[in-house]
Amino acid sequence: MLIDGQFVAVSEAQYDDARKQMELPADFHLVEATALLHHNTGNGLAHIPLPAGLVVAAFEDPHGHRRYGVVTLTTPRNKP
Repeated sequence: MLIDGQFVAVSEAQYDDARKQMELPADFHLVEATALLHHNTGNGLAHIPLPAGLVVAAFEDPHGHRRYGVVTLTTPRNKP
C-alpha cells in the first residue's frame, strides 16, 4: 500500500486488525492511508504527523461508502 508516497507492506493480519479497530464488517477494504493528520485551522491547513505506527485510514465498502479513522498498523499479538 502507498502511504505518503512510500510503499508499505500491509499484511492480511494487519488489514483485519485495522478493520476490527474501526469495528467494520469484512466487506470494507482499506483504500487509503496517511501518517499525517490534516486539520483546517481556518487560517490554513496544518499537517500534524502522527506517532509511529498510527495512520488515518480510509475503508470503503462495495457500494462506495467510506469510513475514516485512526488505526494502529502493527502486527496483532497472539492472545493466549
